[in-house]
Amino acid sequence: MNAQLMGIAKKHKKWFEEVIINPMGYAVNNRDYYYLVIYKRNNKLKGYAVITTGDFNKNDALYAFEKLVLYSAFMNNFSSIGETRARISPDNFYIPANYLSDYLESNSNDILARGELILKELGVLQEEFVKNANNYTDYYDHHILKTNIIVDSDLDKIIEVLANVNRLQYLAGEKFVSSYEELKEVQSEMVKEGVFSKLPKDNQVFLKELLSSKKETETTLLTLEREKETAHLPYEERMEVSKKGFWKEGQKKLPRYKQDLRYPKP
Repeated sequence: MNAQLMGIAKKHKKWFEEVIINPMGYAVNNRDYYYLVIYKRNNKLKGYAVITTGDFNKNDALYAFEKLVLYSAFMNNFSSIGETRARISPDNFYIPANYLSDYLESNSNDILARGELILKELGVLQEEFVKNANNYTDYYDHHILKTNIIVDSDLDKIIEVLANVNRLQYLAGEKFVSSYEELKEVQSEMVKEGVFSKLPKDNQVFLKELLSSKKETETTLLTLEREKETAHLPYEERMEVSKKGFWKEGQKKLPRYKQDLRYPKP
């Protein structure tokens, strides 16, 4: 990080605080780039500053602060949900579904046939989730972190990703909860028919953990009220409602973020 920027950032720190300068700059009117400084103590947020090595303008700095702090908040949201869930491979659903498919080629079993369909549907949703999350992570790593610049379209992009992440999280969660009793029956039937023991150990563990996560999933679904209310809408309409919702929520939080802004004072 630019030593001059760090020198400016340290002017606004308090005792025992850690100084973190977000590497992404935002230019107002294509002039000077402003950077968001985060002050922490014991890993807790203590304050913000907006700084530049160029010609400082308070109005420009406050405008840049809104863009920078919202992008930071949206990225934190994505990291905590999108990146974490994206680590779950769709194969955790597809592999047991394929074992069931092989079994059903020479056996008739309505319970396991239903289980194959449910697992494949969950696999498709997880595959789409991983694709969306990984595409944005790739964009972040190879564009934003390479240029160290964000523009207005980057806020639009991260909001769209969050809208998709929540949509897919809701669909997968709803499918799992509504199919929970069937999946329990499927697992019992797999054990009975000797299919479960043939699964790779990782897949056995995953299915057991999946079936123990019903309460956690139900709790998550309660936080996705907007996705529930818009579930009946066509994809495009649903996405528009969700994106507007994310932006509105961000705007509502701005006064709170500004309370922690040390420099410049609003």
